[in-house]
Amino acid sequence: MKPLKALKGYIKNFTKLELHILLTQEDDVIVARCLDFSVSSHGNNEKDALDSLSESLKDYLNYAIEKEAFDEIIDPDEEEFWKIYQKLELQNELMTFKKMAKTLRKENLREFAYA
Repeated sequence: MKPLKALKGYIKNFTKLELHILLTQEDDVIVARCLDFSVSSHGNNEKDALDSLSESLKDYLNYAIEKEAFDEIIDPDEEEFWKIYQKLELQNELMTFKKMAKTLRKENLREFAYA
């Protein structure tokens, strides 16, 4: 398994629920996993894998809603996948920071704000 990307996703019109999506390459396919629900799918490329995952998630959540199985739908994926996701996410943040470093140097920033 080769880690590719860590993505964040949302359900349309319900953006407060953030979904954690991990893309990996396994053999000759791209696997897309929603780590929050242990739902995965695959495709020949990233777009196909994400489209397939979207359909799988829709079916998964619709079934849970129909059966009123809300307590059972939250089923986080294995810790191994979460660790890979976090590592990729940190790499992305480091790359973003490096790109901003030139601006930070020029501006000589001294003030910080907290959320």
